[in-house]
Amino acid sequence: MSALDVLTAAPGTIFRGKPKTLSLARSLAFSGGAFDTPGWPERNLHTDLAVANETGLAKVVASGTQFEGYLASHLLRVFGHDWYSHGAWDVKIVRSVKVDDVVTPIVKLTARTDESGAIRIQAEVWCENQDAEKVLTGTASCLLRSRSEALTR
Repeated sequence: MSALDVLTAAPGTIFRGKPKTLSLARSLAFSGGAFDTPGWPERNLHTDLAVANETGLAKVVASGTQFEGYLASHLLRVFGHDWYSHGAWDVKIVRSVKVDDVVTPIVKLTARTDESGAIRIQAEVWCENQDAEKVLTGTASCLLRSRSEALTR
């Protein structure tokens, strides 16, 4: 997949990212604090079942910024390096992700417009779990160089 794929794709095209399992090990590494902290990992609803239960959760849940990062990586793959300087998104977490859930980032192209020799791509974005339930939703856009510039990259 490359920015050229996005430039030539029709609105409605879906780019699915790689599914990732949010294992307890990933949650501990992401939310447990510094590895050399005495008593590591920090006890919180992202690392400890008892704390999660105390807050009314049946299972440990992953930090939302963890799977938001999966979407960020996928947007970089879809839009290429232009994402760094010309990408924008607006997302919200709509459902908890439990430890051992599988999360897949998805980009669905919604519009393409010309802007002074560049092309702005609009997209609906989301992450879904293994049951195809959306856990994060939003929109993204990126201003891409022209097709001829994309061909020479």
